[in-house]
Amino acid sequence: MKVRIKKYDSSRARALSERFGLPILASTIMARREMPEEEVMYSLEDDILYQHSPFTVDDVYTAVERIQEALDEEDGKEQEKILIFGDRDVDGVTSTAIMIRTLRKLGAKNVSWRLPHGDESYGLTDDAVDEILESGVTLVITVDNGISAIEEIKRLEKAGVSVIVLDHHIPGDRLPPAEAIFDPKIEGSGYPFPHLAGCAVAAKLCWALHFASTPLWNSSLILLHAEPGNGTIRVTGAKLENLVVVDTCSDEFLEDGRNSLSQSRLLPFLSCQLPIVVLDKDTELSLLRRAFGKNVDISLEDFRPQMEKVMPKTRGKSLFDLSVYSRAAKYASSNKEMETLISLFKSSSIYSFPELTKNFEDIQQLEAIGTISDLMPMKDENRLIVKKGLKLMSRTPLSCLQYLIAKQNLISKPISSVNVSFKIAPVLNAAGRMGKPEEALELLISDDPGVIEELSLRLLDMNQQRQKSEEEIMEKVSIKAEESLIKNDGKIIIIDDPDVPRGLTGSIASRLSNDKKIPVIVMAGVDGKIVGSMRCTEPWNAREFLSNFSYLFEDYGGHRFAAGFRSDEEKKEELISSFEEYMSTLPEINQEDIEIEVDAQIPKEFMNENVWKTNELFEPFGQENEELLFYIPDGVIEEAYCVANNPKYMRFTIRYGENAWPSVWWDARNNSEYTVGRHVSIVFSPETNWWKGVGKLQMHIKEMEAL
Repeated sequence: MKVRIKKYDSSRARALSERFGLPILASTIMARREMPEEEVMYSLEDDILYQHSPFTVDDVYTAVERIQEALDEEDGKEQEKILIFGDRDVDGVTSTAIMIRTLRKLGAKNVSWRLPHGDESYGLTDDAVDEILESGVTLVITVDNGISAIEEIKRLEKAGVSVIVLDHHIPGDRLPPAEAIFDPKIEGSGYPFPHLAGCAVAAKLCWALHFASTPLWNSSLILLHAEPGNGTIRVTGAKLENLVVVDTCSDEFLEDGRNSLSQSRLLPFLSCQLPIVVLDKDTELSLLRRAFGKNVDISLEDFRPQMEKVMPKTRGKSLFDLSVYSRAAKYASSNKEMETLISLFKSSSIYSFPELTKNFEDIQQLEAIGTISDLMPMKDENRLIVKKGLKLMSRTPLSCLQYLIAKQNLISKPISSVNVSFKIAPVLNAAGRMGKPEEALELLISDDPGVIEELSLRLLDMNQQRQKSEEEIMEKVSIKAEESLIKNDGKIIIIDDPDVPRGLTGSIASRLSNDKKIPVIVMAGVDGKIVGSMRCTEPWNAREFLSNFSYLFEDYGGHRFAAGFRSDEEKKEELISSFEEYMSTLPEINQEDIEIEVDAQIPKEFMNENVWKTNELFEPFGQENEELLFYIPDGVIEEAYCVANNPKYMRFTIRYGENAWPSVWWDARNNSEYTVGRHVSIVFSPETNWWKGVGKLQMHIKEMEAL
């Protein structure tokens, strides 16, 4: 077993530890993983305050206003018919459920939805457009699709049907002529993070719709703060529109000098007829008079009463005190007091309205499930989205999820991203794979206990059918897999088989790749298109591999070990030959030569529960935030046995330092070597094994070698 521990900048690790109050092990891992300082916030927080605002995208304003118009009932006007057009996978289904739940909360009476049924093609098609035009729908909201439906949306808009596109796929050279588009992958969209799942894009618009129902909607103001210096007063202002900072201005004045506001760049900034808001009006006015003279007359509004009402812990504390102790101050990049002021104002504003926080929590649970299932990079605000959603799901799951969670034995334990990936998402996904995604959607929008139980049982049954179908398909394609393996000198497996359903390409590729430890591509043909899935293990990168052939794809994407693509049927042979030719030029990789990169080697004296606490800081794990791997060079086996007579499933008790640790190895090899008293080196991930509400720390062994 070859282990590699990446070198790191120890001074940066210390700086991270001091700035953010982190354990040195955690800051060392962050330094080793080269985590940017701005990313640390997403490891420590889960508050919606730290998510990006949807109002950075101009089209969000248009979308909100168009939906408000569709729901308007003033002067005897009837609400418009709204159609939510989604997709069959978990991201598409949760996106659709999020929109339906939100519109119903806002009083929508004529909301319908449509998902691809059976083997229907993904996205808006001509047939779907025909249906829409016959239905009397006047507003279509596409979720998790639509960015490439240029001609179809042109038909709808020409016929007087408004279209709002909420998508997260890579756009082509042209954008559809929709009334509004929110896709964070559009260059120049204004949104600061491009890697949202489709459900998160939908959730952003839904939050904006709730925001628009509060007095905060279309609000503009200036936050002002004055700070004394060495004989000077610095005055800083920030202009906020819908709680988004759109401009800032700062100037420094000699204290009690003959300063003139008219000669300062602050004058035009403050002379825009907007309310000027401060914290502690009397203190701020006193400082402004020391800067501009005693006769200065500036009308100020104090938000302290509102802040203390929603955040009682701030009562009586000055802005200076708050900037020292507040969470927001830790993440300030420059002016701590000003950035703390902005954070306090935004927080007090948002938390004044339950629809923006407490009442939004059901949406956040669905958002987490969709983000995890669509293999989004677990960084930036995706970490906040998933972390918050998992916490809510663990504490008070949505009524529509409770029966499924119970049946999957997830009650009385913290639900993790791994639990969602293996216990919840596959069940919801089974409906789409079996051609009945509407059953998963009906579950997620239902509050009827009887309906929820019935649908949950049907989905669980469909998942069993899907697993059975997968086994049957695996038997059929195994011969082709071996043939491809031989043809490509053991370097890659490529399967093109009409018997493989589109919904099973990923799971079949994953099983073959895990077994053979090489890249695997499985393709299925649907309506003149090829849909392919690629899975791989170390040292491969699926997305980078596919990027070499981007010119052959209509669309592609994915991550390190899982990616997919869509192309024209006529390009199939060129695709296969290109994959094979590329692999033939690469040297064969010996699995024994592959180094396992670990996050840290744990000395015996530091092998304690703090290792597990550090692990919690990095959760939730996922793409681009892989689970932590630790290395112990010399442990001793005190207990070893196979579980259920399965030689690949072994449990151990391993002593390392003062403690002996329960351990599990799901993919054991050469198990006869691992006997009581044997010294071993181990690469493991810390995990907690929950049983009847009690958590027990254990090592999840990834690799072990007898010494």
